[in-house]
Amino acid sequence: MGCPELEELLFEGTNGHAAHCEACRALLDAWHRVDATLDTALAPICAPPGLAPAVRARVSREQPVLAPSLIPEILDLIGWAAVLATAAIVIPRLLPFIQAVLAESG
Repeated sequence: MGCPELEELLFEGTNGHAAHCEACRALLDAWHRVDATLDTALAPICAPPGLAPAVRARVSREQPVLAPSLIPEILDLIGWAAVLATAAIVIPRLLPFIQAVLAESG
């Protein structure tokens, strides 16, 4: 099952495809049991109220914004230069054949 199919299955729940497919319905039921078990087991655990803002502040301090790399742009330039160089070599060699074909048809 691919990611889009999985997302669709989770979104539709038992009203969509799983209503007709026993395997998908069993998978959804297993996920619901795991979810309920985790909710029950982890319910007493609570993070302190200031934890989320503190983590966000620390991450913003430690995650420098990197400048974009020029490597993709340079590789694009090299690629286009290769295309143009190939065209500059091939087109003049093909022109006599193209002119001959056009002369025959005209």
